[in-house]
Amino acid sequence: MKISVKLVLFFFVSISSLSAGQPKVLDTLYANEQMNLALFFPSEIRQGIVGSEDFAFTYNREKGQSLGLLKAVKGEASNLLVITVDGKVYSYIVRYAEKLSELNRFISLAESIGNENGRMPSAGIVEKDSVYDKLDENDSLEIPTAEKESVSKDFLTKSCNSMLAGPERMRKTKRKKGMTLAVANRVYYEDLLFVQYEITNKSGIDFDIDSMEFSKVQGSNRKKSSYQQSTMEPIYTHGMPEKVRHGDTARFVRVYEKNTLGDSEKFVVLLREDKGSREIGLTVRQ
Repeated sequence: MKISVKLVLFFFVSISSLSAGQPKVLDTLYANEQMNLALFFPSEIRQGIVGSEDFAFTYNREKGQSLGLLKAVKGEASNLLVITVDGKVYSYIVRYAEKLSELNRFISLAESIGNENGRMPSAGIVEKDSVYDKLDENDSLEIPTAEKESVSKDFLTKSCNSMLAGPERMRKTKRKKGMTLAVANRVYYEDLLFVQYEITNKSGIDFDIDSMEFSKVQGSNRKKSSYQQSTMEPIYTHGMPEKVRHGDTARFVRVYEKNTLGDSEKFVVLLREDKGSREIGLTVRQ
């Protein structure tokens, strides 16, 4: 079904007119016919509309997916309107470019122009469903006191699930004798630190987890006078297995009390095997 530019613009104007405050200045996306511009939204796409036949926006309409692909042929600029399953509305100017400066773009919730019901996003307020989509690695977000609520297990579970389903924003990896330990994401939220781990076993032998230690280290253990290490105990663990069988990969999240790194500090992760002598350590700096 073809949708005219006027209809798309009318829909956009209608949403903006219902919203309080000034509408956002729209960002511009560039596309061409040779390459896909991959757009990763914070939530699954429910509807995507382009205002010109010179542009095509495709996404999985049958099975919910947060990935959309934008292509274009040479022509006049148009616009793209995307609505996600959580009701968030995203709007962009789209233009043709012979060369693309980016092929992948991760859309943040801050780019939403509002909601289907006409609500503009409130600055500085975090919605209760998840924290991960709102923050980047090493970012922290202060919430007005009036908006603070106790962090429930349900909130932590939703945030961890969202983190596991979302894109990796960092990856630090250590390999040893067929075992791979990785930190795929690290996100701060108020007084919490979310860390996403990944363990891959290609050693030929199942790995029974005895412990996973997460420590903050200052200095070098070669210089005992300046060396300090403090172990951080998780306050919540989501999806961590007791065993990683050969050929399997385990992905899980642990939540700690907030602890940031100074210039000479680092995080150290140490994974130990139960009923065995294998262990693997990983260092994570800024």
